[in-house]
Amino acid sequence: MRDLLLGQSPRDLDLVCRNAKEVASDIARRNNASLVSMEKKPGEPCYRVIDRACPNAFIDLAEMRGKDIRDDLHQRDFTINAMALEIREGGVFGELVDVLQGEEDIRMKTVRMVSDRALVSDPLRIIRAVRHAASLHFAIEEATLREIRNWAGLVTEVSAERVLTELLLILETDRSAGYFRQMDELGILAVLFPEIAPLKTCGQNGYHHRDVWEHSLLVMENVERVLADLAGYFGGISSSVAESLAAGTSSLVKLAALLHDVGKPATKAVLPDGRITFRRHDSVGAGMAKAVCERLRMPNRSRDLVVRMVREHLRPLVLSSFGTKSSALVRWFGRMRDDAVPVLVLGMADVMSSLGPASGAEYRERVITGIKESMHAYFASLRQRITSPLLITGDDLIAMGMQPGIALGKLISRLRFAQDRGKINSREEALCAAREMIRELPQGGKPRP
Repeated sequence: MRDLLLGQSPRDLDLVCRNAKEVASDIARRNNASLVSMEKKPGEPCYRVIDRACPNAFIDLAEMRGKDIRDDLHQRDFTINAMALEIREGGVFGELVDVLQGEEDIRMKTVRMVSDRALVSDPLRIIRAVRHAASLHFAIEEATLREIRNWAGLVTEVSAERVLTELLLILETDRSAGYFRQMDELGILAVLFPEIAPLKTCGQNGYHHRDVWEHSLLVMENVERVLADLAGYFGGISSSVAESLAAGTSSLVKLAALLHDVGKPATKAVLPDGRITFRRHDSVGAGMAKAVCERLRMPNRSRDLVVRMVREHLRPLVLSSFGTKSSALVRWFGRMRDDAVPVLVLGMADVMSSLGPASGAEYRERVITGIKESMHAYFASLRQRITSPLLITGDDLIAMGMQPGIALGKLISRLRFAQDRGKINSREEALCAAREMIRELPQGGKPRP
């Protein structure tokens, strides 16, 4: 009902009835559809009927709670989700059942809990309130905010998988940084991410004007600014950048922004001259980020990407420095491939957020320009070269007399690097280069007689 009242096409159809399992089975049988038993909420089974020809078309049926639909609606989470339409014989809709003024709250763009027991009965609703506000651009009303603050600690009772689903839905929105700040103010993030508490008391060096936590939130905001204007930042390659950031990667960049400096408190040191350093905070932070992702039961690929972004977040600053050799850029892209794209976006947001006295506008502009140039170089030529097959193989080298082993592996790496740099562009050139490299090998690595 909420989507219909907002003028949107419903993403799914939820039905409540008596004998839900039997009704769902009958619908599936009559329509040659699949029936899947599931739990949208622990202890409350739901039955999904899925069109075999179109798996994205489905309806969910749940058992009605209480003596009638009004009782059922009073057990929902928020008033905007506590409305129903009766389906009469022949598929005719009856009148809107709105006993909790959900339609009015939609008009007022308000997220309001159904009752003072709504959050306690399912603590996931503590996060879901923020998710609804973020995805709908609504505001959470004051009484609900107070209850969220009171019961934020109950989030620990919710399964990690359900928490992760809600967090990712918030991160998918275009203003998630502001809502993560709200979750922090409500005490939710302290429960989900105890690692952030030391960030709030960790002062920084002259490149920063805020403590580590406020800087991290600002980086998250700037990630969103970059993502919202890829064409403005990257011009003609913006579609390629967007393609590399698809399938949830943009959400993970924001999470990495939140965690990119999480290793700083553990690595902070004050030198005798008063300078503050955070040596190895990138690698220490990567280990901490991995622990966070594993605690949230994040899929392996997503976890590895977040960890990689945290570990590599300083690299864009190094690659954009004066005097950096092009070979260093090639090696890094060869190792990172498309994972370099979110790291560059994170690096750009990081330097945009470094507004301390030691970080002048000229410095920031130089780094940002360097990151843009690196991104252009990648999509203009490097990407195609580093993803193309090696022009010769280990079998070719063995045919030249090389023996399998470490020397062979190192030679293949040298050939790969030369090909990535554009020094080798054909099989003939690769064979010629291989012969030359073999001649340069010490006696122990030379081909057998």
